[in-house]
Amino acid sequence: MNIYRTVLTGFLLLALSTSGLGQIPATSSAAERVSKTASPVSGSRLLDSVLSQSPITDFNYRTISNNAYKPGERLTYSIKYGLITAVNTEIIVAGDTTIRSRDCYRIQYKARTVPVFDAFFKVDDKYESFIDKSGQFPMKFTRRIREGSYKADGDLEFFHDRGLVIAPKQNKLYPIEPFTHDVLSAYFFVRTLDLRKHKKGDIITLKNFVKDKTHTLDVKFHGRDLIETDLGVFRTVMLEPLATDAGLFKSEGKIMIWLTDDENKIPVRIAIKVAVGSLKAEITSIQNNRHALTSKFE
Repeated sequence: MNIYRTVLTGFLLLALSTSGLGQIPATSSAAERVSKTASPVSGSRLLDSVLSQSPITDFNYRTISNNAYKPGERLTYSIKYGLITAVNTEIIVAGDTTIRSRDCYRIQYKARTVPVFDAFFKVDDKYESFIDKSGQFPMKFTRRIREGSYKADGDLEFFHDRGLVIAPKQNKLYPIEPFTHDVLSAYFFVRTLDLRKHKKGDIITLKNFVKDKTHTLDVKFHGRDLIETDLGVFRTVMLEPLATDAGLFKSEGKIMIWLTDDENKIPVRIAIKVAVGSLKAEITSIQNNRHALTSKFE
């Protein structure tokens, strides 16, 4: 379903971006070391091999504070083609958990077609990211995709101290820069940034691990704007993802994202121009946000 895929790509906005800025570049030496000791079989043998190695004690995990969201936050959106709502989505900060002794947020993204469309093309997707609370980087990422007859499941385990990401089900590993993101953790990382210092025309260059490689994405700052939604009028920050790698960001038209211009930095609209008509994801509900929505006009 190309329309849904295009909107989902735009909706995961900065979800197609990552931090990793100013970090030490990774080398393939760690990946090569593990590859030589791992058996080329299916399952989690490669992951077990990495977990069995001695911890790297001299790695400095970064510290980045989060002042934008909290456990319990729930954002819901409708994805429309013209005036027709086809898909409803949710982004949820589901709670706290621990991954390899590090405290994490558990983030969920869910997308489902509205019932009337299920007979034509049913979508029931779920992504989860487990984000380190202290440094705002992913420790684990999972996806469960159900789109029509297409099904795909997968996990990624991030070892930032070793400069590796592992796909256990495929028994594969890849070199990455420390603190590289998945598509969900990138979105939440961007929300922790101080966007007040940026001016119109600024470009932020980001990276993100998707499928089996790290991609690069530029995000252009377009200044500020007032927009009206079903929830009211908001002061917003405007961003435009610019593809530098065609393999990462395929779209038929320009994509624009509006974030609330307050401490929450919640995306309230994503608009995509396509060959015929337009696609739009718009906020329909905001629950348990960390700060008051000072960007909203009452």
